[in-house]
Amino acid sequence: MTKNGGSVFHSWSWRRVLEDNELKALYLACRDGDGRILAVCPFFYRAGRRLQYLDSLPDTFSAGPIIGTLTADAPGIFEALPKSVKFSLLNPVVAMVIRTHRQEVIDQMVALGFRHTANHGLFILDLQETTPEHIWANGFKKHDRQAVKYYDQGTKFEFADNEREYLALARPDWKYYKGRVFRPESVSQIRAIMGDKVRLALVTDSSGLTLGGLLMLFDPHGSKSCLHLMWIRHAPERNIHSVVTFIDWKAIQWAHEHGFRYINLGPYPTLGSSKPGHPFYNLKERFEVTPVPRYEFVVPVSSVSYSIARRISRVLHGPGDTS
Repeated sequence: MTKNGGSVFHSWSWRRVLEDNELKALYLACRDGDGRILAVCPFFYRAGRRLQYLDSLPDTFSAGPIIGTLTADAPGIFEALPKSVKFSLLNPVVAMVIRTHRQEVIDQMVALGFRHTANHGLFILDLQETTPEHIWANGFKKHDRQAVKYYDQGTKFEFADNEREYLALARPDWKYYKGRVFRPESVSQIRAIMGDKVRLALVTDSSGLTLGGLLMLFDPHGSKSCLHLMWIRHAPERNIHSVVTFIDWKAIQWAHEHGFRYINLGPYPTLGSSKPGHPFYNLKERFEVTPVPRYEFVVPVSSVSYSIARRISRVLHGPGDTS
């Protein structure tokens, strides 16, 4: 899977995570005449008021189809994909929503004329090109360095190791910094399914009070290993120094020390990341991340017109959508 551009989000374990959050899966596979799998596209049913659409993959960083590296007829596979599902009263699915940041997939789908938008992108940090030392000296501003120094005195950054600590993310008074992937109380389920591929990093002060938590998902791909910073929750701020900056910084340091090549800070609106002073712009500048465009294709299934797909697209791209 991984050698063909797949990720931990394409794994069977992650399918179980989504199913535990009450989503129903439909994983489509393309096979050759001998039964060998040439491509896989994972979908989950999402419901509108009356109709349904297939989403690949909902609320995750890396999604879209996986095409085998030795597959010669990739265009044929993409053309066949919407024909594999037919609309009916018993199966009222009208469209497929495919999100992908992989350029080879984007190129094929654009060439086939599938309608698309590119309103979001992934913030990717290459730790070989941009080391923590470089970020400290060039990306961080004075107030960023002050925040790190402030929390470095008397606070600990360490991993949760029991159920009580994992439940910290479910505290009702804690705020979200980024991400809406799952309910905070789902963290224990994710941990039980993903095992050592998921860890919760906590920041605690000298009195033992937990100030914030970061859920991290490991994607071990050898030389292309990636650490996904899923989401942060934190206690109400008690001073001018950002505990979020500190948590992100410590996670990046830890990833660099443990040999990870990439940090994936997640999907963000591309419009916001281009406006100076916008939180997404500040995040991009602070950590010198590379925005990687993530395209979203809305493809009508067999016997459904593009006019219906356009209506679905308008619904899916409403204000505040960061999926």
